[in-house]
Amino acid sequence: MTRNPRNLAVLAVIAVVAIVAGSWFVSALGRTVAPGSSPSSSPSQMASEAVTSPSPMSSSTASAPPSVTPSPTATPEPSATAAATPNPTAAPTATVAPSPSAVACAVKPADGQLPSDRVVSVKVSTSPTMDLVTFVFEVGSLTPAGPPRGELTVAVPPFTYGSSGLPIDLQGQHALQVRMSAMSLYNDVGEPTFTGDPDIKVDLPALKQVVMYDASEGIAGWYIGYDGNGCVDLVRDGMNVTVTIAHP
Repeated sequence: MTRNPRNLAVLAVIAVVAIVAGSWFVSALGRTVAPGSSPSSSPSQMASEAVTSPSPMSSSTASAPPSVTPSPTATPEPSATAAATPNPTAAPTATVAPSPSAVACAVKPADGQLPSDRVVSVKVSTSPTMDLVTFVFEVGSLTPAGPPRGELTVAVPPFTYGSSGLPIDLQGQHALQVRMSAMSLYNDVGEPTFTGDPDIKVDLPALKQVVMYDASEGIAGWYIGYDGNGCVDLVRDGMNVTVTIAHP
């Protein structure tokens, strides 16, 4: 069979048109996707399109900051108030009255005129409530140097002998000083008027020591050492002058 070149050319044109039309149809069919159906594009083409042309939704989602919806604030429920428990009332304790020796009794200085200008001895004694130091006097001299006077004060260490300055180791927690002035220390024949013990050491409830620290130039003096906080008093009875120190 002999082919006409013209007919061949027509057939070629028809074939090209058919191919182009078919290609266009296939392309249009691939771009038009029914709802719920999968696109006909190949996975590589879809990946290419996803890389080169990001969808508007993706761009908007990436650029917009995520909004945070605040959670409702929980309102705390008021807690139950614990009922106040009353403190138990402590039973009153009995108050114990302090004993006389437990409370310090301040020494009150005292002074006054003496029975005479001649003291001859010192005696110590005790009773259920106090210790006593008694200074015994006798009839005074014919020519006294003046009104004899005595004073009682708190003694302050150091304790020394008046004439020599030698130290005195006085016994007791506390000390008293008895000082007598305008005294006649010698009788008419030159003998000492004081004939008692110049250093008396005892172990009574309060009283511990009575020591004569001076007997010169019309002065007669003693230190009295004692323990405890008992009250001290000065009593004159006839020709005697007594220092009392209370104890339990």
